[in-house]
Amino acid sequence: MNTKVTENKIGILGAGNIGRALIIKLLEKGYPEENIKLTYRGSIFTFEKIYDNDLVDMISDNSRIVEESDIIILTVPPQSFKQIGDFGLDDDKLVISFMAGIPIDDIKKQTGSDNVVRVMPTGPDTILNSSAIAGVYPPEDTVCELLDLLEVEYHVLDSEEDVKYMTLIGCLPAVYCNYDYGSDENKEAVDRLSESFPLFKELSYKASLLVPTENKDEFVKNVSTPGGVTQKILFSLESGKSIYDSLIVALDYIDKLKDIIFV
Repeated sequence: MNTKVTENKIGILGAGNIGRALIIKLLEKGYPEENIKLTYRGSIFTFEKIYDNDLVDMISDNSRIVEESDIIILTVPPQSFKQIGDFGLDDDKLVISFMAGIPIDDIKKQTGSDNVVRVMPTGPDTILNSSAIAGVYPPEDTVCELLDLLEVEYHVLDSEEDVKYMTLIGCLPAVYCNYDYGSDENKEAVDRLSESFPLFKELSYKASLLVPTENKDEFVKNVSTPGGVTQKILFSLESGKSIYDSLIVALDYIDKLKDIIFV
């Protein structure tokens, strides 16, 4: 690992909305293009977006990224993580996971690295416009430097359990596109969840400020991936459940996600 963060070679596994947003923002902030590689699952739709953003020359394969990168960033859907297979990394290679629901111990087991950090941000649009909020666990200097470079407001969490609540925070800007943050029902939900995660009140308010004034449907689409936590919350709300019950449904889903994936 190089002491100067921009001298590290970064490999991003997963070129979906979050992965592309990270790359675009890194380049915007002067990260050397030759130090970034990405891989994706072969979707023509994803390739079109890679092409449209002039990222084609960064495409590599998993094995090369694993071998050559100093930092590996996981932005694949959690459901796809197991399919990648074992990594066989050196113990000191830094792995940064943006995946919901996959605990550090399981990431360590599959990658081989003991140097794993989880980052849970708000959506890709907020990364691109420098308004993102993220939770980080455990604290790690290089990760914090990267987030500073990306202009992400990050909060170091007390425990990995808190990452679940940060996952909800990451979903809330999309939820508040269609649900009134100022409603009494939402205030009650925020108060109740703050009993378990005291930062919830402050960060839910900040999440409400990230709701765009236009193109809300596109904003929600960029966050609400199939089988994802945001989609779970939105579907629950559409079925008639309260905001609190919908967020609890999401927390339960996050808890069960590992067991669903590692069957």
